[in-house]
Amino acid sequence: MQVGRGRCNGTFGELVQGVLCERPFLITLPIPILRSNAVFIPHNKKGDITGPLSNTKAVEACKKVFQRFDLKGGGHLKVNSNIPRGKGLASSSADVVAAMKAVADSYSLPLSEEIISRISSEIEPTDGVMYKEVVAYDYIHGQLIERFGSLPSFVLIGMDLGGTINTLEFNRQPKRYSMEDQAVFLKAYHLAKLGMEIQDLSFVCQAATLSACINQKISPKRYFSEFKSIASKYDGGLIVAHSGTVLGVLLNPSIENIGGIAETIYKHILHLSNQPNMKPFYYFHRSD
Repeated sequence: MQVGRGRCNGTFGELVQGVLCERPFLITLPIPILRSNAVFIPHNKKGDITGPLSNTKAVEACKKVFQRFDLKGGGHLKVNSNIPRGKGLASSSADVVAAMKAVADSYSLPLSEEIISRISSEIEPTDGVMYKEVVAYDYIHGQLIERFGSLPSFVLIGMDLGGTINTLEFNRQPKRYSMEDQAVFLKAYHLAKLGMEIQDLSFVCQAATLSACINQKISPKRYFSEFKSIASKYDGGLIVAHSGTVLGVLLNPSIENIGGIAETIYKHILHLSNQPNMKPFYYFHRSD
């Protein structure tokens, strides 16, 4: 055994979240610049795994890995994350996944994505961040539905609306989706899948906007109409944290004058927030 290290990305909400034939699902939106880094320092003290009080779920995940692989001894977990809490950015899920990867690295364990997913879901509903690529994922039962591969290149500009949302409480609340809503989720699912199959962001944008509009009836976001107008004006997509507090616009980086457009949107967000010190979220993803 050795000092082990693990890392996991966060997300900026989800591309789509809803139900497929009553089955809860989401389509992930991995954001590598949002990440959790974990370090596991092993020792020989039986059954003693410690860590910060703020990372109790990650410590619990480490204990479950020990149990699964019948490991002896214990260790101390350290977690360093730049993912804000309670915003819908998968902060807790990323900590849990990074922690398990650190233990696996320490003991050279064959810890698959499926095992990580199963353990994560035993602790709490999880965001599918154990998969590096975009996936459709049952976040309640911790089950992979389908791998979609990588997203086309995109620019994401968004903001945090403030406050926090307790994801556990949100997921416990029943969601009353109509038959029309469920049909829209199915359409969004196939649009997102097609967009990644042919690497055409426009289909992904359509999918994200459809899902965001349904979610607005369940978890209303301030400035939703303003962001929707921006997305429509530039043929982009509307991104929300369905169980969080962030709102954003997905844009094609190849559109004419994308730099100027991004700056305009950036300034508009600052004006909306009326907070001079607030820094809008900006991320550029380049497809492989």
